[in-house]
Amino acid sequence: MRSLTLKLSLLFIIVAITAALVVALWVGRAAESEFGAYCAQMCQTTGSGQGGECPQYTMTGTMERAYLDAIQSSVWRAALVAGLVAVVLAFFFSRFITGPINALKTSAQRIRDGDLSQRVDLDSGDELGDLASAFNGMASQLEAKEKSRKQLLADVVHELRTPLSIIQGNLEAWRDGVVAPTPDAVAPVHEEAVLLSRLITDLRDLSLAEAGQLRLTRETTDLGALARSVVSTFAGRAEAQGIDLGVDVDDTTPAAVVDPGRIRQVLRNLLDNALRHTPSGGRVHVAVRSDGRGSVLTSVADSGSGIHPDDLPHIFEHFYKTDPSRERSRSGSGIGLAIVKQLVEAHGGAVLVQSAPGQGSTFSFTLPAGED
Repeated sequence: MRSLTLKLSLLFIIVAITAALVVALWVGRAAESEFGAYCAQMCQTTGSGQGGECPQYTMTGTMERAYLDAIQSSVWRAALVAGLVAVVLAFFFSRFITGPINALKTSAQRIRDGDLSQRVDLDSGDELGDLASAFNGMASQLEAKEKSRKQLLADVVHELRTPLSIIQGNLEAWRDGVVAPTPDAVAPVHEEAVLLSRLITDLRDLSLAEAGQLRLTRETTDLGALARSVVSTFAGRAEAQGIDLGVDVDDTTPAAVVDPGRIRQVLRNLLDNALRHTPSGGRVHVAVRSDGRGSVLTSVADSGSGIHPDDLPHIFEHFYKTDPSRERSRSGSGIGLAIVKQLVEAHGGAVLVQSAPGQGSTFSFTLPAGED
């Protein structure tokens, strides 16, 4: 018996019939007992002037027995009618309950078959309504993730095509003797190979972080010292671009238990992003301090072009371009900020951004302070 409607119907019918039988038996016995007591009382009242005898009110009379039989027959007929009504109502209410469940089942089967646009229109205000709401929320998330996955795949194909085309074109030119493989000719091919390797590594890290499978080797870390170390590696690049690069660390900042390699990656990505969007003569500043709420706050502020308010909600998405009319800079992998968000959240922290067009940007992230 796999049908829930049939199970509920049988349950309702059994309950209703059992109740009707109990009522019928109870009423039948009560009617006979009460009628006997009535006859006995009438016998005593009437027979008081006749020696206490009143045979016309005894229970052995034909009329009295016929009366009781009529009552009991009526009770059983009422129980039968109640049972039939219970059968009809059982099927009705069973379908009323299982209808939304069947709708959920149908939508779930369609989602299983790939139709992620399925939703259940049910607002009953009870547990079934809550179930339908949860189902619709799940379906919406699945649809959004599927769109994101397809977009990511398309973006990855687009990003891989350019370096591969450059490498392939140069290799074919060298093979055919059109161009000699001189150091100057090899240099751009090497740069594209490095970019391709970085993109693949970043994609791997991002996929592991989003799947919650990124391994973190946590240890007590002085984030101020780590920030100074990372900033020093960008000093030459900042000087070449004519950008003032500085770092400010509050000496009272507590240590944090983090994976220092991954936090270095976060800072490198933020500094690379800041330097790419800050013009010559601008400023990039890194600050590390306690936020006063049990976390360490690290910020990277620049005086670059800033970000339009419409773009702010999307800047941590894969390969998002704040200006779709221009190609992404070939110096980045296009998913640096997405990796920043995933790595910080994997440590139990949060990423914040403040920016306005023409006023620069400040990317901040918090990490829980503590001792290993």
